[in-house]
Amino acid sequence: MTLPEERNLYLEGIRLFNDHEFFEAHEVWEDVWHMAYGTKHDFYQGMIQCSVALEHYCRSNPRGVLSLFKSYNRKFVNVPAKFMGLDVPAFLEKMRQVLAPVVEANPLPEKGEIQLDHSKVPKIELSYDPFENGEAEKFAKPARF
Repeated sequence: MTLPEERNLYLEGIRLFNDHEFFEAHEVWEDVWHMAYGTKHDFYQGMIQCSVALEHYCRSNPRGVLSLFKSYNRKFVNVPAKFMGLDVPAFLEKMRQVLAPVVEANPLPEKGEIQLDHSKVPKIELSYDPFENGEAEKFAKPARF
């Protein structure tokens, strides 16, 4: 995958996420994730899992929300605080806040008992273009010999 193709998919995933099209965002990012490695692989997988967690919330599936919340947080452990234009800690905190009614519930709500407040879903806003400043290329998979 070329960097321009990756850029288009990354930005399309962000647009879909911001439009609350979480399943579609996850699908677009999966195309990029399969071609990534290392830190970028973990980052894309974490973003995919954030989208899926919100999709589970939309479908009123609290077990899915909780499972993905635990999973995506592990994916970001070794990702820099500012990565691919995103303030990762700030984004993860906003995700925690929107998922809090489920992940902090005791007992866990039953399927059908939760409803996502779309007004609380974070918007992904990039502070820089990682394809313009070279970051995306730095973490691109090297050519095979």
